[in-house]
Amino acid sequence: MIKPNLFDVVEMLVDLPEIGLQVGDRGAIVEEYSDRAYEIEFTNPQGETLALHTLSPEQFIVVWIVKC
Repeated sequence: MIKPNLFDVVEMLVDLPEIGLQVGDRGAIVEEYSDRAYEIEFTNPQGETLALHTLSPEQFIVVWIVKC
Protein backbone atom coordinates (compact mmCIF):
# COMPACT_ATOMS: atom_id res chain seq x y z
CA MET A 1 0.00 0.00 0.00
CA ILE A 2 1.17 3.52 -0.81
CA LYS A 3 1.59 5.74 2.27
CA PRO A 4 -0.89 8.61 1.99
CA ASN A 5 0.55 12.13 1.96
CA LEU A 6 -0.91 15.63 1.91
CA PHE A 7 -2.73 16.53 -1.32
CA ASP A 8 -2.71 12.97 -2.71
CA VAL A 9 -5.97 12.00 -4.44
CA VAL A 10 -7.76 9.08 -2.83
CA GLU A 11 -10.72 6.90 -3.76
CA MET A 12 -13.27 5.58 -1.29
CA LEU A 13 -13.30 1.81 -0.66
CA VAL A 14 -16.39 1.87 1.57
CA ASP A 15 -19.80 3.50 1.57
CA LEU A 16 -20.50 6.17 4.21
CA PRO A 17 -24.15 7.00 3.47
CA GLU A 18 -24.51 9.10 6.63
CA ILE A 19 -22.26 11.74 4.99
CA GLY A 20 -23.22 11.04 1.38
CA LEU A 21 -20.05 9.23 0.28
CA GLN A 22 -19.89 5.97 -1.61
CA VAL A 23 -17.33 3.56 -3.04
CA GLY A 24 -15.48 5.24 -5.91
CA ASP A 25 -15.87 8.84 -4.74
CA ARG A 26 -12.59 10.73 -4.96
CA GLY A 27 -11.14 13.41 -2.74
CA ALA A 28 -7.84 14.93 -1.65
CA ILE A 29 -5.97 14.63 1.63
CA VAL A 30 -5.95 18.06 3.26
CA GLU A 31 -4.62 17.13 6.72
CA GLU A 32 -2.73 14.26 8.30
CA TYR A 33 -3.50 13.79 12.00
CA SER A 34 -1.47 10.59 12.40
CA ASP A 35 -0.67 7.57 10.28
CA ARG A 36 -4.17 6.35 11.21
CA ALA A 37 -6.29 9.45 10.50
CA TYR A 38 -6.51 11.69 7.44
CA GLU A 39 -8.85 14.58 6.68
CA ILE A 40 -10.21 14.16 3.14
CA GLU A 41 -11.99 16.88 1.15
CA PHE A 42 -14.48 15.81 -1.50
CA THR A 43 -15.49 18.43 -4.08
CA ASN A 44 -17.76 18.79 -7.10
CA PRO A 45 -16.41 19.72 -10.59
CA GLN A 46 -16.76 23.42 -9.69
CA GLY A 47 -14.44 22.97 -6.71
CA GLU A 48 -17.14 23.39 -4.07
CA THR A 49 -16.69 21.21 -0.99
CA LEU A 50 -19.26 18.42 -0.77
CA ALA A 51 -17.83 16.69 2.29
CA LEU A 52 -14.90 17.00 4.65
CA HIS A 53 -14.34 13.89 6.72
CA THR A 54 -11.65 12.12 8.74
CA LEU A 55 -10.93 8.63 7.40
CA SER A 56 -8.62 5.76 8.25
CA PRO A 57 -6.34 4.25 5.57
CA GLU A 58 -8.57 1.15 5.36
CA GLN A 59 -11.38 3.31 4.00
CA PHE A 60 -9.55 4.62 0.92
CA ILE A 61 -6.78 3.94 -1.57
CA VAL A 62 -4.32 6.47 -3.02
CA VAL A 63 -4.95 6.86 -6.77
CA TRP A 64 -2.82 9.92 -7.55
CA ILE A 65 0.41 10.90 -5.82
CA VAL A 66 1.29 14.58 -5.66
CA LYS A 67 5.05 15.15 -5.90
CA CYS A 68 6.17 18.27 -4.09
